[in-house]
Amino acid sequence: MSDSPKTIKIGISGLGRSGHDIHVKGLGDLTDQFKVVAVFDPITPRATQTASDTGARVIDSFEALIADDEVELIVAASMNAHHAQQATAALKAHKHVLCEKPFGLTVADVDMMIQASKESGKVLQPFQQRRQEVDFQKVKEICESGILGEIQFVRICWHGFYRRWDWQTDHKTSGGALNNNGPHPIDHAMILFGDENPNVWCEMRSVLCSGDAEDYLKVILTGKGRPTVEVELHSNVAYPQDRWLICGSKGGLRGTGDKLDWKSVDFSKMPPRPLELEPLDGRAYCGEEIQWVEDSWASDGGGDGGAGAAPSTEYIQMLYRNLFDVIRKGSEQKITPQSVRSRIGVLEKCRVAAANLNG
Repeated sequence: MSDSPKTIKIGISGLGRSGHDIHVKGLGDLTDQFKVVAVFDPITPRATQTASDTGARVIDSFEALIADDEVELIVAASMNAHHAQQATAALKAHKHVLCEKPFGLTVADVDMMIQASKESGKVLQPFQQRRQEVDFQKVKEICESGILGEIQFVRICWHGFYRRWDWQTDHKTSGGALNNNGPHPIDHAMILFGDENPNVWCEMRSVLCSGDAEDYLKVILTGKGRPTVEVELHSNVAYPQDRWLICGSKGGLRGTGDKLDWKSVDFSKMPPRPLELEPLDGRAYCGEEIQWVEDSWASDGGGDGGAGAAPSTEYIQMLYRNLFDVIRKGSEQKITPQSVRSRIGVLEKCRVAAANLNG
């Protein structure tokens, strides 16, 4: 059976957990739109295995991969530190690019990729697929509805208890929680914060991992007229907290990737409470019965376990389908490079803030 002329032919750089376990497997049900035709990995047996699984050709260098005439789209799924350089080189070679997270290590990295995309006329797609998670979309909907009033505080927890001893625990390879999983909850945090330029406080510690990179990450975003947003990405939590805690002026929300509960109050249906400067009768303390309106939501699947959990195939395929429409039909990108640029700016601020905290 011959390929459709509309099939986008992919070359993958990097065949580790991301390139093989996320992208190759995620593309398995999209054969009408995409086909992996060439793969490169510096560890040849990994490339050979993926080639056997997909029918792709093994390419012996990244330079040869982006020069391959059959390849139309490069998936940059290499080590963190190589993403921006490989994506830029592929764009300059007139290939479309899907770039894994982190989408560069600095804003300068992102600007370099965006400029290369503009000059080549090729699509640059950040792999920020967890923005589409059903629990986050529901949290966003509830916050924006106004039912909780003005949002004052948000906490996002990706908690677990686990040890790691691979390259992603070493600073020399740009490992650590901030680069590995941090881009996802920080993306959520920035949307709930308001996509402004936040003040950033950050603490990083190496607790259980074998390398020198952080596996304990706490980030706090603040700004005038904005909620305080906390992100906790810790590997040393024996009693994990809920992923979501939202506090508003009329109520609040709590929950996980699979279930959310929220309650709110309509103060217009309760007695007014003007300020009383005289002591209350009988030395009473202020108190009233809150008339809560409660609601809940449960996912039909697709929730993710947070730090360390494999992303749901559903969101991988949603992103790829949109990318197909962008390349073949001229549709709008649902997740743009510009929207991820500010997140990389927060990652940069986190590194500075954590360094300042440690003296």
